[in-house]
Amino acid sequence: MVGKPQQRTRRTQQRILAAARDLFAETGYEATSVDAIAARAGVAKATVFAHFSDKASLLIAGKIQRLAALSGTMRQTIADGSTDHPARYLADVFRPWLVLYRGDPEFARLFLSQSTLNDGPWTRQFLDICATIEDNAARAVDRLRAEGRLRADLEPETVTQGILAFYYHMIVGHSVGALPDGRAQETLFDGLIATWMNGCRSTTAPA
Repeated sequence: MVGKPQQRTRRTQQRILAAARDLFAETGYEATSVDAIAARAGVAKATVFAHFSDKASLLIAGKIQRLAALSGTMRQTIADGSTDHPARYLADVFRPWLVLYRGDPEFARLFLSQSTLNDGPWTRQFLDICATIEDNAARAVDRLRAEGRLRADLEPETVTQGILAFYYHMIVGHSVGALPDGRAQETLFDGLIATWMNGCRSTTAPA
């Protein structure tokens, strides 16, 4: 049973997170100060830092549930998705992540600058999920290989790194404005994956 002090702590944390989400949506991540978040939440600035080490942690904390859900969806797609068309299968594995980062450019930039993040519980959760994405990409390639849909002479790590390179390129491209919208991003991603898999696939497997 959760005691009253813990309940108050959770309520305070949720109030701070709600204030941060609202302000990030209203004025943007860069323009939002911790002072403004504290004022909107009705707490002292020190209270914000007691729960979240910095502003980046607030942005991460507001996304962590969705990230965890997407990670679960990714695993499900890898395990249960149809591999009849390997390129389409791999594109489906990554597409929800592209939608996430496309919908929040500030969060995409945070993802692309992971090495600059300060250590803390929210950061560690975020980095763990980022690592899981790469592990899951390897699992998807392993499944294709096990089903005879990849050339036997190829190293799975090479195939995996190629797919991840396209994935990161899509996030960077949209973040800097080179890919102006979702259609442009997904069309290019699908084309790159299809071309890559055409060279990687077994000659007996469908395209």
